[in-house]
Amino acid sequence: MLLVVSFLFYDSFLVALLLSPYLVMYLRRKALEKNSKERRQLVTQFKDGMVAVSFALNAGYSIENSFREAVKELMTLYGSQSAIVVCFEKMLRRIKNNENIEDVLSEFAIKTQIEDIMYFADVFGYAKRSGGDLISIIKNTASTIRDKIEVDAQIQTAISGKKMESAVMAVMPFGILGYMKLSSPEFIDTLYHNVIGVIFMSVCLVIIGCMNVVARRIVNIEI
Repeated sequence: MLLVVSFLFYDSFLVALLLSPYLVMYLRRKALEKNSKERRQLVTQFKDGMVAVSFALNAGYSIENSFREAVKELMTLYGSQSAIVVCFEKMLRRIKNNENIEDVLSEFAIKTQIEDIMYFADVFGYAKRSGGDLISIIKNTASTIRDKIEVDAQIQTAISGKKMESAVMAVMPFGILGYMKLSSPEFIDTLYHNVIGVIFMSVCLVIIGCMNVVARRIVNIEI
């Protein structure tokens, strides 16, 4: 990407070296997007796990055995290597070593830093110590998370078209410039290899970058 920008805006591949800090920013942004996607997947998987736990509790299992039954259900849904199965299996091993389930859940929630899971761990811990209705708590938690997931899915569906438009608009300036450079290079040759041209192209590049940042923030809606 940097080589393409360097060639289109400055007619020199060496400029890619000066633009290399952007590569770090780009990789960081991709890592954040990947992390956000993984967090959404974990919330969905956790919701399904809570539904499975509540079913097991209704069937008469203890809370510890309910989590064990939930792992079996989650393996069927997401596979043995999925994030939620790995996390639940780690918790089960700790519970088997006589650690309190509320403490294990609390540490899991803190590690994920996901609001819904942290809220559930707090309420679950309080109910477990005070003898509250765990089945109702787990059902309500699963229902609340499911509602939030549905709202988020509706939002993502509503803005999916805008995201596509944003992606097209981000690529369009490069496409137009590439077309002119290949079909009619004499029209833009004056913009290369001179101070005024470099300044003009740099300003255009900064404007395009700022517009892309603003567009991403507009369509990046989380609940």
